[in-house]
Amino acid sequence: MIVGIDFSIKSPAVTLLSNSGEWYFYTFARNSVAKEDFFLTLKNNGVNVITLPDEPPLPKSANLTDRERSSIKDGLMQTRSISKMLSAWSFTEDDQIAIEGFSFASTGNRLAQISGYQWLLRSYLIEDCEISPEQLWFYSPMTIKATAGKGNYKKEEMIEAFINSDCNSQFAEALRNAPAEFQTKRGQWLKPIDDIVDSYWIAKTLQKTIENK
Repeated sequence: MIVGIDFSIKSPAVTLLSNSGEWYFYTFARNSVAKEDFFLTLKNNGVNVITLPDEPPLPKSANLTDRERSSIKDGLMQTRSISKMLSAWSFTEDDQIAIEGFSFASTGNRLAQISGYQWLLRSYLIEDCEISPEQLWFYSPMTIKATAGKGNYKKEEMIEAFINSDCNSQFAEALRNAPAEFQTKRGQWLKPIDDIVDSYWIAKTLQKTIENK
């Protein structure tokens, strides 16, 4: 079993390739990321949707302690949701999980927050899925993009590469046959399509690594 995780604060995504060769797609998007009817569209087209509450708002008077306590609670909720879902797959020592390294666009407090959340996720994956650190793999964004085509691909190009890939799944077929259902009127891809597709390419990068060993 191969798992690719695209981790973010707003809309993490997971792609799983089972031992039988079936692809499974998951989004853990926050409630505010998309409208409820779009989440339903995703569900009807092969994506497992687990919506999570938004980060709780803090009053202007909140001090550092208040902010950090809120982030701890939010991070525990989000990362445990992902690891608990994956633990239901009953991992063995042959199964592998890949996670994308930190984005070049993440800086300052946001980078500190996502770093903390991801370390929580790594810990929970080991605890809940009963895997060893040796079963975890990490790839830079450039490496993952290169798997899709080129190391400087933009999000739209990553999605286009997915559409043109040999992925045999209901989700991929839906994007090929009815792309407008997943786009704005101007043709822009709706969230969290890009995150789901990124998690697929993370899984493909891991698959390529394993095949070349």
